[in-house]
Amino acid sequence: MNVFKQFFVSLYSPKTIATFRFQKIGKSIGYVFILMLISMIFIGLNMGLSISKATNEFATAIQEDIPNFQFENGQLTSDMDEPVIRKEGNQTFIFDTTGSVTRDDLDQYPNVIAILKNQLIVISAGSADTFNYGTMQDMNFNKKDIEGFIDSAQSFLPLIITVAIVAAYLFMTALKFIGVTVLALIGLIIKNIMKRNLPYRQLWILSAYSVTLPTIFFALMDLLRIMIPFQFLLYWGVAIFMLAQVIKFVPLPKKQESEEI
Repeated sequence: MNVFKQFFVSLYSPKTIATFRFQKIGKSIGYVFILMLISMIFIGLNMGLSISKATNEFATAIQEDIPNFQFENGQLTSDMDEPVIRKEGNQTFIFDTTGSVTRDDLDQYPNVIAILKNQLIVISAGSADTFNYGTMQDMNFNKKDIEGFIDSAQSFLPLIITVAIVAAYLFMTALKFIGVTVLALIGLIIKNIMKRNLPYRQLWILSAYSVTLPTIFFALMDLLRIMIPFQFLLYWGVAIFMLAQVIKFVPLPKKQESEEI
């Protein structure tokens, strides 16, 4: 069975996955790379659209909504009296040098880019990243400098998106290998409970295919921008359940079968 047929049956057939336990481990390792490549079609598309949209919205906001500003000695200053808050769909852009917008105020926005007096905060799908300006003490720039930088960045946007997607693919693939290894360790407990004769090597192979369903499901949710509560726990719950179903279809040792009969 070729790797793409294995991918499709791994979405729904634990019984078929159980038959993969005798294949070479190299093929299973290659499968993980292909699985993550398929999932990155969904995740990468969403990432590219998000980067492009955020860049365009930031450029528009800088040009149309934000007054002249100066960054000096790790602080952002301007003559504005109140913060600029711009909303486009589910994306929000905030520029505030007055100090009236706090970190807690940003929790009401699912997706926001907030340029504040002393820090930059980006919240995407509930996950927040903060960058403090203290590391930029020696940098000085103003609005015109930023507009020139954005123009240059937009011309290189396809390259920037490609590099970001490749970096994300490599990082997520490394995490997937770690996840498969941990799942195989959990499989040692499951196979002992079910009294199956499965060495760790075979459990690793079965785990590589058992993560197909939750991996693709959450990649699709990412593409559709659907937030699912307790995503981490749900992923592991589905992966462990799938592996348990796979192990159940592994025949009992002959001695064990005769004892049960």
